[in-house]
Amino acid sequence: MGSKDVDQAGGLRERKRRQTREAIERAAITLVGEFGYGGVTVDAICARAGISQGTFFNYFPTKDAAIVGVGTFELKDEAVFAALDRYESPTLFHAVLSLFLDIVRGYDWDGDIAQMRIKLVKETPALMKLFLNNSFEYVEAFRASATAYLASHEELRTCADTLDVADEASVAVSHALEAAKFALYQATKTPGASLMGADEVERILRSAIG
Repeated sequence: MGSKDVDQAGGLRERKRRQTREAIERAAITLVGEFGYGGVTVDAICARAGISQGTFFNYFPTKDAAIVGVGTFELKDEAVFAALDRYESPTLFHAVLSLFLDIVRGYDWDGDIAQMRIKLVKETPALMKLFLNNSFEYVEAFRASATAYLASHEELRTCADTLDVADEASVAVSHALEAAKFALYQATKTPGASLMGADEVERILRSAIG
């Protein structure tokens, strides 16, 4: 098999994987619309999508992930550091919030499955929390990168007298996560709304909490 054949085979496999993933998501979302969240099982999703449970779990860890999506993002310290540097933010909170919002913008929001999912979570309040949490699935792994970044950027530290670098980074990441969820919630629930930028989100939060 020549290199062209290998490339074509790899492209075919990737296309098949994408089609299978989309079939699972479409089945999960459609079933919730028909039977409600509580009436949907992994077995039902598999039957509708025409796949085995083994195939399902190759793509999604839970039925929730198939229904509301899961925010996967490859995190490497070098890439994270470069991204945070690019924002030239005065605080770690602002830099992390900017990064989280940019990651959200990079997701597919225009495809038919994405539109089906947004419509579903808008109409099903119980799913909104799952949708917001799963959109930032990568954040726990991100905390270590944020700690390493803050340790190498002492000028960004604001609580060095009271917190160690890991705790300070964790506080910044936790608040940035909730702020990003707030921005995504606002964009999802309001027809035609766009995702706010970090400056606007921070301005609203400061007005709200004083």
